[in-house]
Amino acid sequence: MKKFKYILLIVFLAVTSIKLTAQDIHFSQFYASPLSLNPAYTGNFDGDWRITNNYRNQWRALSIPFRTISFGFDRQFWLHSEKFSGGIFVVNDKSGPAGLTVNKLFLSFAWHKTINGHNLHTGIQGGLVFKSFSMDALTFPSQFDMTTGYFNNQLPVNESTTNLGTNYPDLNFGIGWSKKLRFFEPEAGLSFFHLTMPKESFLENNNRLPIRTALNLGLNIPIKNWFAHPMVLFMKQIRATDFLAGFEFGYNLPKSRVIKQVFAGYFFRNDFSTAFDASIAVIGLQYKQLRLGFSYDINSSALKAATNHKGAFEISLIYISKSTIPQKVTLPCDRL
Repeated sequence: MKKFKYILLIVFLAVTSIKLTAQDIHFSQFYASPLSLNPAYTGNFDGDWRITNNYRNQWRALSIPFRTISFGFDRQFWLHSEKFSGGIFVVNDKSGPAGLTVNKLFLSFAWHKTINGHNLHTGIQGGLVFKSFSMDALTFPSQFDMTTGYFNNQLPVNESTTNLGTNYPDLNFGIGWSKKLRFFEPEAGLSFFHLTMPKESFLENNNRLPIRTALNLGLNIPIKNWFAHPMVLFMKQIRATDFLAGFEFGYNLPKSRVIKQVFAGYFFRNDFSTAFDASIAVIGLQYKQLRLGFSYDINSSALKAATNHKGAFEISLIYISKSTIPQKVTLPCDRL
């Protein structure tokens, strides 16, 4: 049965390799990973500082899980009444039998300005990317032993031009906008990743990482103690596309000092090459200053026969400290 799953996986990747030409690491709870969504969202929160942590485990049913862990920290600071923010973002991703490992370390910087009620954000993010893999679990045609009829990993691979690791600098940029209206607050963001199109290859060639464009839209709708938050994300990188749409719906507990909020949601993913790629169920709560989110992807793509519809499991954590900046300023004056 496992061999059958591996064969389906290989066939699936081979058939869709054209459509998956270049696809970056991504989260189903994209809104819970602001530093990977848009550099302009660095420091875009109400508080002094923020910690974000995301974990994703995908395709465990194939015994070759794709695991992604990210950590982010950002905080506010002011210069001459102008609001700025800085942050650090770290990603570790491991996938496949070759143990393809990606480590990213980025620094983010953003500027925030409010003009006539319009909240404007712009940010830049730069850092280093390290990629590596291992040949220990792989076999090559030259390792097929004709005397036994099996592969022998003790035989030479005859792949001397392959490097087991590579690294390169990377640069991202983004802008964002939001505005509080009478009954709701719309928001939008546009970001560009790999602006310098860095060289990325384990071979001796000049393969360049193409620019990825991401557009996100959202709408915050408060309804007394309830709230609704529909969201859309569209990403494009050469011929690879990713579209997520859905909503969160929740309730603010006014009398609770511990559990302040509970929410649930539904999203779907479509890459425009198939009718439907995945359904995503989300639940979560806010415990004091900590927001926890849990989601599960139900696979509906061509790989569903091998995965038995099992997709990815995600956990997101966001902790925002209370703001020490007073919301109101009062001036003392003498009584008349």
